[in-house]
Amino acid sequence: MDIGIIRPYEVEFNQPDIEDLEQAIRELGHRVKRVYVNMASVRLSKGSVSVYQAIGRGVREPVLIDGGVLRHLGLIRDFEQLLHRVWVVRAIEIMGVYVVNSAMNWLVASDKLAALMILAKNGLPVPETESSENMFMAYDAVKRFNEAVVKELRGSMGYGVFKVNDPDVAMNIFSHLLNFSKPMYVQKFLEKKGNGDYRVVVVGGQVIGSIFRRGIGWKSNVAQGAKPEAVKPSAELSELALKTCEVLGLGYAGVDIAETNDGYFILEVNPSMSWQGFKEATGINPARHIINHVINNIKR
Repeated sequence: MDIGIIRPYEVEFNQPDIEDLEQAIRELGHRVKRVYVNMASVRLSKGSVSVYQAIGRGVREPVLIDGGVLRHLGLIRDFEQLLHRVWVVRAIEIMGVYVVNSAMNWLVASDKLAALMILAKNGLPVPETESSENMFMAYDAVKRFNEAVVKELRGSMGYGVFKVNDPDVAMNIFSHLLNFSKPMYVQKFLEKKGNGDYRVVVVGGQVIGSIFRRGIGWKSNVAQGAKPEAVKPSAELSELALKTCEVLGLGYAGVDIAETNDGYFILEVNPSMSWQGFKEATGINPARHIINHVINNIKR
Protein backbone atom coordinates (compact mmCIF):
# COMPACT_ATOMS: atom_id res chain seq x y z
CA MET A 1 0.00 0.00 0.00
CA ASP A 2 1.00 3.61 -0.56
CA ILE A 3 0.96 5.70 2.63
CA GLY A 4 1.21 9.47 2.27
CA ILE A 5 2.89 11.86 4.69
CA ILE A 6 1.02 15.13 4.18
CA ARG A 7 2.85 18.37 4.91
CA PRO A 8 4.19 21.54 3.22
CA TYR A 9 7.21 21.45 0.95
CA GLU A 10 8.99 24.68 1.87
CA VAL A 11 9.63 23.92 5.56
CA GLU A 12 10.24 20.46 6.99
CA PHE A 13 8.33 20.61 10.27
CA ASN A 14 9.37 18.07 12.89
CA GLN A 15 11.68 16.28 10.48
CA PRO A 16 12.77 13.53 12.93
CA ASP A 17 9.09 12.63 13.43
CA ILE A 18 8.59 12.42 9.66
CA GLU A 19 11.66 10.18 9.37
CA ASP A 20 10.15 7.93 12.07
CA LEU A 21 6.90 7.70 10.11
CA GLU A 22 8.63 6.94 6.83
CA GLN A 23 10.77 4.28 8.49
CA ALA A 24 7.68 2.69 10.05
CA ILE A 25 5.92 2.59 6.68
CA ARG A 26 8.89 0.82 5.06
CA GLU A 27 9.38 -1.61 7.95
CA LEU A 28 5.73 -2.62 7.71
CA GLY A 29 6.22 -3.41 4.03
CA HIS A 30 4.53 -0.41 2.42
CA ARG A 31 5.57 2.50 0.22
CA VAL A 32 6.16 6.09 1.32
CA LYS A 33 4.47 8.85 -0.65
CA ARG A 34 5.29 12.48 0.13
CA VAL A 35 2.31 14.76 -0.37
CA TYR A 36 3.02 18.49 -0.27
CA VAL A 37 -0.09 20.60 0.36
CA ASN A 38 1.44 23.76 -1.12
CA MET A 39 2.46 21.97 -4.33
CA ALA A 40 -0.99 20.45 -4.87
CA SER A 41 -3.98 21.33 -7.00
CA VAL A 42 -7.57 20.17 -6.73
CA ARG A 43 -9.22 19.30 -10.05
CA LEU A 44 -13.02 19.22 -10.24
CA SER A 45 -15.46 18.08 -12.90
CA LYS A 46 -18.95 16.65 -12.82
CA GLY A 47 -18.92 13.68 -10.45
CA SER A 48 -15.14 13.82 -9.99
CA VAL A 49 -12.67 15.19 -7.46
CA SER A 50 -8.95 14.56 -7.95
CA VAL A 51 -5.72 15.96 -6.53
CA TYR A 52 -2.42 16.47 -8.35
CA GLN A 53 0.93 17.76 -7.18
CA ALA A 54 3.79 19.39 -9.04
CA ILE A 55 6.96 17.30 -9.20
CA GLY A 56 8.92 19.59 -11.51
CA ARG A 57 8.45 22.54 -13.85
CA GLY A 58 5.36 21.78 -15.90
CA VAL A 59 5.23 18.21 -14.57
CA ARG A 60 2.48 16.94 -12.29
CA GLU A 61 1.38 13.60 -10.94
CA PRO A 62 -1.91 12.44 -9.43
CA VAL A 63 -1.96 12.01 -5.66
CA LEU A 64 -2.91 8.34 -5.39
CA ILE A 65 -2.50 7.00 -1.87
CA ASP A 66 -4.29 4.36 0.18
CA GLY A 67 -3.95 6.21 3.47
CA GLY A 68 -2.28 9.28 4.88
CA VAL A 69 -0.92 11.02 7.95
CA LEU A 70 -1.49 14.78 8.17
CA ARG A 71 1.55 16.28 9.87
CA HIS A 72 1.23 20.01 9.27
CA LEU A 73 -0.15 22.68 6.95
CA GLY A 74 2.90 24.94 7.15
CA LEU A 75 3.50 28.59 7.88
CA ILE A 76 0.24 30.34 7.11
CA ARG A 77 0.39 33.93 5.90
CA ASP A 78 -3.17 34.38 4.68
CA PHE A 79 -6.60 33.04 5.61
CA GLU A 80 -7.35 31.87 2.06
CA GLN A 81 -4.01 30.04 2.04
CA LEU A 82 -5.04 28.16 5.18
CA LEU A 83 -8.43 27.32 3.69
CA HIS A 84 -6.89 26.06 0.45
CA ARG A 85 -4.52 23.73 2.26
CA VAL A 86 -7.33 22.42 4.43
CA TRP A 87 -9.42 21.73 1.34
CA VAL A 88 -6.53 19.99 -0.43
CA VAL A 89 -6.46 17.50 2.44
CA ARG A 90 -10.24 17.31 2.52
CA ALA A 91 -10.27 16.58 -1.23
CA ILE A 92 -7.94 13.63 -0.64
CA GLU A 93 -10.41 12.37 1.97
CA ILE A 94 -13.36 12.88 -0.39
CA MET A 95 -11.51 10.63 -2.86
CA GLY A 96 -11.97 7.84 -0.30
CA VAL A 97 -8.58 8.01 1.44
CA TYR A 98 -8.36 7.53 5.21
CA VAL A 99 -6.32 10.42 6.65
CA VAL A 100 -5.32 10.81 10.28
CA ASN A 101 -5.98 13.28 11.63
CA SER A 102 -8.80 14.28 9.29
CA ALA A 103 -8.54 17.81 7.95
CA MET A 104 -11.51 19.30 9.78
CA ASN A 105 -10.75 17.62 13.11
CA TRP A 106 -7.09 18.62 12.81
CA LEU A 107 -8.16 22.23 12.19
CA VAL A 108 -10.37 22.33 15.28
CA ALA A 109 -7.93 20.54 17.60
CA SER A 110 -4.99 22.73 16.58
CA ASP A 111 -6.95 25.87 17.52
CA LYS A 112 -6.77 26.36 21.29
CA LEU A 113 -10.09 28.19 21.59
CA ALA A 114 -12.03 25.78 19.37
CA ALA A 115 -10.62 22.69 21.07
CA LEU A 116 -11.21 23.85 24.65
CA MET A 117 -14.65 25.20 23.78
CA ILE A 118 -15.77 21.75 22.62
CA LEU A 119 -14.13 20.05 25.60
CA ALA A 120 -15.76 22.49 28.04
CA LYS A 121 -19.18 21.97 26.44
CA ASN A 122 -18.72 18.22 26.89
CA GLY A 123 -18.05 18.60 30.60
CA LEU A 124 -14.29 18.08 30.54
CA PRO A 125 -12.11 20.14 32.93
CA VAL A 126 -10.38 23.10 31.25
CA PRO A 127 -8.77 26.21 32.77
CA GLU A 128 -10.87 29.35 33.12
CA THR A 129 -10.39 31.02 29.76
CA GLU A 130 -11.48 34.17 27.95
CA SER A 131 -10.81 35.02 24.31
CA SER A 132 -11.64 38.33 22.62
CA GLU A 133 -10.55 40.89 20.04
CA ASN A 134 -11.49 43.63 22.51
CA MET A 135 -8.50 44.52 24.68
CA PHE A 136 -10.70 45.85 27.48
CA MET A 137 -12.49 42.51 27.74
CA ALA A 138 -9.09 40.80 27.93
CA TYR A 139 -7.90 43.40 30.46
CA ASP A 140 -10.86 42.58 32.71
CA ALA A 141 -10.06 38.86 32.40
CA VAL A 142 -6.51 39.42 33.68
CA LYS A 143 -7.89 41.42 36.61
CA ARG A 144 -10.39 38.65 37.37
CA PHE A 145 -7.79 35.87 37.19
CA ASN A 146 -5.17 37.82 39.24
CA GLU A 147 -2.46 35.81 37.48
CA ALA A 148 -2.95 34.91 33.84
CA VAL A 149 -1.32 33.36 30.81
CA VAL A 150 -1.66 35.01 27.38
CA LYS A 151 -1.26 32.79 24.30
CA GLU A 152 -1.72 32.80 20.55
CA LEU A 153 -4.56 30.61 19.30
CA ARG A 154 -2.33 28.56 17.02
CA GLY A 155 1.06 28.84 18.74
CA SER A 156 3.12 25.82 19.79
CA MET A 157 6.10 24.71 21.88
CA GLY A 158 5.54 27.47 24.43
CA TYR A 159 6.82 30.25 22.16
CA GLY A 160 5.19 33.66 22.53
CA VAL A 161 3.39 32.72 25.76
CA PHE A 162 3.31 35.36 28.53
CA LYS A 163 2.52 35.11 32.23
CA VAL A 164 1.16 38.35 33.68
CA ASN A 165 -0.29 39.47 37.00
CA ASP A 166 -0.59 43.15 36.16
CA PRO A 167 -3.43 43.99 33.72
CA ASP A 168 -1.66 47.18 32.65
CA VAL A 169 1.39 45.18 31.59
CA ALA A 170 -1.00 42.85 29.79
CA MET A 171 -2.43 45.84 27.88
CA ASN A 172 0.95 46.34 26.21
CA ILE A 173 0.90 42.71 25.06
CA PHE A 174 -2.66 43.13 23.81
CA SER A 175 -1.70 46.25 21.83
CA HIS A 176 1.04 44.26 20.11
CA LEU A 177 -1.38 41.45 19.28
CA LEU A 178 -3.96 43.85 17.89
CA ASN A 179 -1.34 45.41 15.62
CA PHE A 180 -1.14 42.00 13.94
CA SER A 181 -4.94 41.54 13.97
CA LYS A 182 -4.67 38.71 16.50
CA PRO A 183 -7.24 37.96 19.18
CA MET A 184 -6.31 37.83 22.86
CA TYR A 185 -6.51 34.39 24.47
CA VAL A 186 -6.27 34.64 28.25
CA GLN A 187 -6.24 31.77 30.75
CA LYS A 188 -6.12 31.68 34.51
CA PHE A 189 -2.63 30.64 35.60
CA LEU A 190 -2.60 27.22 37.26
CA GLU A 191 -0.26 26.20 40.07
CA LYS A 192 0.78 22.83 38.69
CA LYS A 193 1.91 20.06 41.00
CA GLY A 194 5.55 19.16 40.48
CA ASN A 195 6.07 22.31 38.39
CA GLY A 196 5.07 20.46 35.25
CA ASP A 197 2.32 18.72 33.34
CA TYR A 198 1.54 15.40 31.71
CA ARG A 199 1.52 14.60 28.04
CA VAL A 200 -0.60 11.54 27.41
CA VAL A 201 -0.19 10.06 23.92
CA VAL A 202 -3.26 8.43 22.40
CA VAL A 203 -3.32 6.45 19.13
CA GLY A 204 -6.38 4.67 17.81
CA GLY A 205 -8.35 4.99 21.02
CA GLN A 206 -5.53 3.58 23.17
CA VAL A 207 -3.10 5.29 25.54
CA ILE A 208 0.33 4.14 24.35
CA GLY A 209 2.29 6.01 27.05
CA SER A 210 2.72 9.24 28.96
CA ILE A 211 5.40 11.54 30.26
CA PHE A 212 5.62 14.15 32.97
CA ARG A 213 7.33 17.29 31.67
CA ARG A 214 9.10 18.95 34.59
CA GLY A 215 9.75 22.60 33.82
CA ILE A 216 12.87 24.55 34.69
CA GLY A 217 10.69 27.66 34.85
CA TRP A 218 6.92 28.04 34.77
CA LYS A 219 6.69 26.64 31.23
CA SER A 220 6.67 22.87 30.86
CA ASN A 221 7.33 22.50 27.13
CA VAL A 222 10.26 20.26 26.20
CA ALA A 223 11.22 22.93 23.63
CA GLN A 224 11.56 25.35 26.58
CA GLY A 225 13.91 23.08 28.52
CA ALA A 226 11.45 20.91 30.46
CA LYS A 227 12.71 17.41 31.25
CA PRO A 228 10.43 14.56 30.14
CA GLU A 229 10.07 11.63 32.54
CA ALA A 230 8.22 8.43 31.71
CA VAL A 231 5.24 7.86 34.03
CA LYS A 232 2.38 5.40 34.25
CA PRO A 233 -0.80 7.44 33.83
CA SER A 234 -3.50 7.13 36.45
CA ALA A 235 -6.89 5.78 35.42
CA GLU A 236 -8.34 9.30 35.62
CA LEU A 237 -5.54 10.78 33.51
CA SER A 238 -5.97 8.09 30.84
CA GLU A 239 -9.73 8.54 30.82
CA LEU A 240 -9.42 12.30 30.30
CA ALA A 241 -6.99 11.86 27.40
CA LEU A 242 -9.14 9.19 25.73
CA LYS A 243 -12.31 11.24 26.15
CA THR A 244 -10.55 14.30 24.72
CA CYS A 245 -9.59 12.44 21.54
CA GLU A 246 -13.05 10.89 21.27
CA VAL A 247 -14.82 14.24 21.59
CA LEU A 248 -12.51 15.90 19.04
CA GLY A 249 -12.52 12.93 16.66
CA LEU A 250 -8.75 12.43 16.68
CA GLY A 251 -6.99 9.25 15.62
CA TYR A 252 -3.85 10.32 17.43
CA ALA A 253 -2.82 13.21 19.65
CA GLY A 254 -0.74 14.33 22.57
CA VAL A 255 -3.04 15.61 25.30
CA ASP A 256 -1.45 18.02 27.80
CA ILE A 257 -2.98 17.80 31.28
CA ALA A 258 -1.98 19.61 34.48
CA GLU A 259 -2.62 18.37 38.00
CA THR A 260 -3.47 21.01 40.60
CA ASN A 261 -4.89 21.06 44.11
CA ASP A 262 -8.30 21.39 42.41
CA GLY A 263 -7.80 18.30 40.23
CA TYR A 264 -6.80 17.78 36.60
CA PHE A 265 -7.16 20.39 33.83
CA ILE A 266 -6.76 19.81 30.09
CA LEU A 267 -4.44 22.53 28.80
CA GLU A 268 -4.03 21.80 25.09
CA VAL A 269 -4.45 19.12 22.46
CA ASN A 270 -1.73 18.46 19.88
CA PRO A 271 -2.99 16.76 16.70
CA SER A 272 0.48 17.13 15.11
CA MET A 273 2.49 16.39 18.23
CA SER A 274 6.27 16.13 18.12
CA TRP A 275 7.32 12.98 19.94
CA GLN A 276 11.12 12.93 20.17
CA GLY A 277 11.15 13.82 23.90
CA PHE A 278 8.40 11.29 24.55
CA LYS A 279 10.27 8.59 22.59
CA GLU A 280 13.53 9.24 24.43
CA ALA A 281 11.86 9.13 27.86
CA THR A 282 9.60 6.11 27.30
CA GLY A 283 11.32 4.09 24.60
CA ILE A 284 8.00 4.11 22.72
CA ASN A 285 7.94 5.32 19.12
CA PRO A 286 4.42 6.55 18.28
CA ALA A 287 5.15 6.37 14.53
CA ARG A 288 4.66 2.62 14.26
CA HIS A 289 1.41 2.83 16.25
CA ILE A 290 0.16 5.64 13.97
CA ILE A 291 0.99 3.78 10.76
CA ASN A 292 -0.59 0.58 12.08
CA HIS A 293 -3.69 2.63 12.90
CA VAL A 294 -3.81 3.96 9.32
CA ILE A 295 -3.33 0.47 7.84
CA ASN A 296 -6.06 -1.01 10.04
CA ASN A 297 -8.49 1.68 8.88
CA ILE A 298 -7.58 1.14 5.22
CA LYS A 299 -8.44 -2.55 5.55
CA ARG A 300 -11.91 -1.89 6.97
